[in-house]
Amino acid sequence: MKKINLISIIIFIISIVYYNYIHNTNTNNINNSSSNNNNNIIIKEDKMCDHKHLVDKVDRLVLPDNIVPSKYDIHLRPNLKDFVFSGKVDITINIVKPTKKIIIHSIDIEIQSVKILNQQATSVTYYEPEEVAILEFQDELPVTENTILSIDFTGILNDKLKGFYRSKYVVNGEDRYIGTTQFEATDARRAFPCFDEPALKSFFNIKITIASHLTALSNMDTTSIIENNDGTKTFIFEQTPKMSTYLVAFVVGEFDYIEKYTKEGIRVRVYKCVGNKESSEFALDVAVKSLSYFIDYFGIPYPLTKADHIAIPDFTFGAMENWGLITYRESILLTSDKTTLRTKQRIANVIGHELAHQWFGNLVTMEWWSQLWLNEGFATFMGYLSTHHLFPEWEVWNDFSDCYRNGALRLDALENSHAIEVPVRFSSQITEIFDAISYNKGSCVIQMLESRFGESFRKGLHHYLDTHSYKNTNTEDLWASISLISGVDVKSFIDSFTKYPGYPVVSFTPTSTEGTFELSQKKFRLQGSEKSDDPIWNCFIRFQTGNAGQHEFILEKKSDTVTIPNFKNGDWIKPNYGQTGYFRIAYAPETIKALVPKIKSMEIPTTDRLGLLSDVFNLCKANTTSISNYMDLILAFEDEKESNVWDFIIDSLGSIQTLIEDQPYSSRFNEIFAQLLKPLSKRLGFEPTKGEASSDTLLRDKVNAKLGLLGDVEIVAECKKRFEAFKVDSSSLPSDIRTTVLATIVKNGGEAEQQFIIDQYLKSSLVAEKNSYLLVLSLAPKVELVEKALNFALSPSVRSQDCYMVFFSLPNRFRQFAWAYFTKNFNQMNETFKDSPLFGRIIGSCFTSKMDDAQYNEIVNFFKDNQVQIADRSIKQDLEMVTINSNWFKTFNQELSNWIQSK
Repeated sequence: MKKINLISIIIFIISIVYYNYIHNTNTNNINNSSSNNNNNIIIKEDKMCDHKHLVDKVDRLVLPDNIVPSKYDIHLRPNLKDFVFSGKVDITINIVKPTKKIIIHSIDIEIQSVKILNQQATSVTYYEPEEVAILEFQDELPVTENTILSIDFTGILNDKLKGFYRSKYVVNGEDRYIGTTQFEATDARRAFPCFDEPALKSFFNIKITIASHLTALSNMDTTSIIENNDGTKTFIFEQTPKMSTYLVAFVVGEFDYIEKYTKEGIRVRVYKCVGNKESSEFALDVAVKSLSYFIDYFGIPYPLTKADHIAIPDFTFGAMENWGLITYRESILLTSDKTTLRTKQRIANVIGHELAHQWFGNLVTMEWWSQLWLNEGFATFMGYLSTHHLFPEWEVWNDFSDCYRNGALRLDALENSHAIEVPVRFSSQITEIFDAISYNKGSCVIQMLESRFGESFRKGLHHYLDTHSYKNTNTEDLWASISLISGVDVKSFIDSFTKYPGYPVVSFTPTSTEGTFELSQKKFRLQGSEKSDDPIWNCFIRFQTGNAGQHEFILEKKSDTVTIPNFKNGDWIKPNYGQTGYFRIAYAPETIKALVPKIKSMEIPTTDRLGLLSDVFNLCKANTTSISNYMDLILAFEDEKESNVWDFIIDSLGSIQTLIEDQPYSSRFNEIFAQLLKPLSKRLGFEPTKGEASSDTLLRDKVNAKLGLLGDVEIVAECKKRFEAFKVDSSSLPSDIRTTVLATIVKNGGEAEQQFIIDQYLKSSLVAEKNSYLLVLSLAPKVELVEKALNFALSPSVRSQDCYMVFFSLPNRFRQFAWAYFTKNFNQMNETFKDSPLFGRIIGSCFTSKMDDAQYNEIVNFFKDNQVQIADRSIKQDLEMVTINSNWFKTFNQELSNWIQSK
C-alpha cells in the first residue's frame, strides 16, 4: 500500500481495497441450538480441514452437481427492533441424479423445516468449515424437473457487515437502524439457504414484510405493496433477470430519495437514511449521465427499468454492484460543502465502476472466483473512462497512472505478489484476492488492451456481452471476442501478464547504428536475481520521437532490436509512450538527457513525465541506477504544473525522508525538500481561486500540507490564523484546504489542538468532515498524544470501519510505539478486525519503514504465535518492503549524504 499524503491515503485505499471491515459480535452461533421442530436434529459437526461435503474439482470445491436451481421465491420478515428475521424460500430445482441428501449453503441461520416432493427432511446438520447444511430424507428423491425445495428459517440481523445485517444511524439524538445486505463474495448463504456459487444463476422473486412505517428496496421495482392487519406491510418485487446469488440485495428502513430519468427512460434514484443532511444531487447527476454513457459504449441496453443507489451508514466496501440496487458508503455517495474536489472525483469514479458492473459482472458473470480480477479490473478501468467522459477537465488518467498503475507496479514487484488470475479453492481464499493486484493490475492490463486495439476492443466487448448475456464465462471468452474482431491472438499476447506474478523491465539502449536501439527484458525485482523459470512477456511498446513520429513494436523474446525510421542522434525518444504498457523502462543516460528539455517545457504528456519519474525512482530502489541520478532528475521538474507529477515527487521524497530521519543530514534534506516546494506554494497561494484548474486545487493542498508538516514558518503561521477563525466559525475553512490547516495545526500543536479536533469530530454529522478529522489525529508531536489518538480510534465514538484512518496517518517516528500499542491491544483489535482485509493495512501501519534484525524478528515471531489469517499475505508484503527499504538505505545513505552536501 502506498505510503502517501494524508488525503491520498484514504482515496487510494477506498479504490483498490474496497473499504472492507467486519465487526464481530458476541452473538451465539444459532446453529448450536436444537430446532423446535421435532422432525429436525440440529447438529454442529466438528471442524476439519479441506473438504467433506463439497466436491473436489481440482482447482475449487463446489456443491455436488445432483441439484440445479433455477428460481428462488423468497419471503423475509426482518425485525429492526429485536435484530432478527424469519423467512421462507421456495427453490425451484432440477434433481439430476437420485439422492437422499441435499447439500446447500447455509451459515449463521437456523433452518426450521424442509419439504420436497411430499417429504420432510429427517435431519438437518451443519458443517461450518464448508458453510453448508446437509438436508437428509428418508426416501430417495428421484430425478425430477422443476420441483420445489421449501425451507423455513430464522436468522439474526448481525453487526458483522456481511449477509443480512443491521446498520445504525442517528436522528436528533435517537439511534435508528436499517437492515441491509452485503453478499459478495459468499454471504448470501447468511441471509437464506441457497446454492451460493456464481455459476448457479437463477431467477429471484422477493417479498419482504416489515413494520408499516418502513420501506423495503430490492434489485427490482415493486409490483405491489400489501397493507396487512398486524401493523405490517408486504413489498412484492418484480422477478429479477437470471443472475448469481451474490448480486441479490435488499434494504429496509426509513429513507429519503431524489430521482431523475436517463434519456433512455431508465429511472435513477439516490437514497439516504432519513435525517441525513448531506446532498445526493452530485451523485444523481453522475449516475444518470454515466448510465447513458455505458449504454452507448457497450451498445447493449441496460437490462433493468431502474437503477437505485443507496448510502449505507455502516458498510464493508466502498460500494457493491448489486444489480439494480447499488450500495455505497455514505462518504462515497453523498456530498456537502465539506466535500473536497478529490472526493468528488472519487465519487464519480466509483459510481462509474459500479454501473460498469451492471453489464460486466452482472449481465455476464465470471464462472468462478479465480476470474475475479477480470470483473474488478475491467470495472476499475471503465470507472476512469466514464469519469473522463463526464469531466475531461479533471484529467483523471493522470490519477490512474499515479494511483493505480504505480500502485500495481509497486506491489507486483514483490516476491509476495500473486498472478491476477489465481486459483481459488476455498471460499475463505476469495477475500485474499480482493487486493491491489485484482483491482490495479487488472485495470492496467485492460487499459493495455484498449490502448493497443482501440475500436476493436470496444467492438469485442460488445460481442462478448451480447454472446454471453445472462451466462457465465471465463477470461478466455473475452479474449476470443476481441480476437475475433481484431484478427490478433489476444490470449497469446496477454497470458504472460495474467498467468504470472510480476512484470518485466525493458532496457532501452542506443546502438552504434543511428535510429537502432537494443531492447532486452527481464523480470523486475526490488531484490534478488533472475531465475531460470522467469517468463518472457509480450511487450507492446509505443515510441514517440521529436521528429520521426510514432512507432510500434512488440518485444516477444528476451532481446531484440528496433529501428525507428528517420530518427536522428540527439533527438528525443520516449518508449512506452502514453504509459499504457504494464512494464518499466530502464533508460540509457543519453535518452534521459535528451528528454530533460521536453520535461522542462512540459511538451511530453503528463503521464509520460510521471512514468519516467516512477521508472527511474524504482530502478534506483532496485539498485540499478543511483539515488543521485534520481535527485538530479527531480530538479528538472522545478517548473512542473501537474498535481499528479508532484504527488509522486513528494511521495517518493517522503519515503526517502522516513528512511533518513535518524541521520545527521536529514534536516538539510528537509530544507532542500521545502525549497523545492516553496515556489509552488507561492504561485498557488493558500486559498482556491474561482475558475482555476482542478490540478491547481489538488496541488495546493498537497504542497501546503507537506510544507506545514515540514514546519515552514509562513505556512504554519497562516494555518494558525485560519484555525483560530475556524474555531469561531467552522464554515470559514474551505474544504480543499481543510487537510492543510488541520494537519499543520495538529503536527505543530499540542493536546488542546488535538482535543479540539476530537470535539469537532464528535459534533459533526457530515461524513467528509469527520473523515478529515480522523486523518490528522495521529500527527501529534508527542507520543502520549499519539496514544490518545489510537485510543480514540478504537473507542465506540468511531465506527470500526473508519478507525483505520488514524493508523494510516501515523508518522514513521511513532510507528515503533504503535507496534507496542498494537501488541498490547492485540486481543481487542483481533476480535474486531479478524475477518477484515483492512486489518492488514492497520497492522502494516505499525511497521517502521526500516528495521534492524531484532525489530524484524520480533514482528515475525509475534505473528508465528498470533496468526492473522486474513492479513497473512499483506503482512508478508509489508515486511518484504521493510527488508527492501532497509537494504536500500544501506546502499544509498553515503551517496545521498554526499549529494546533500554538494547542494
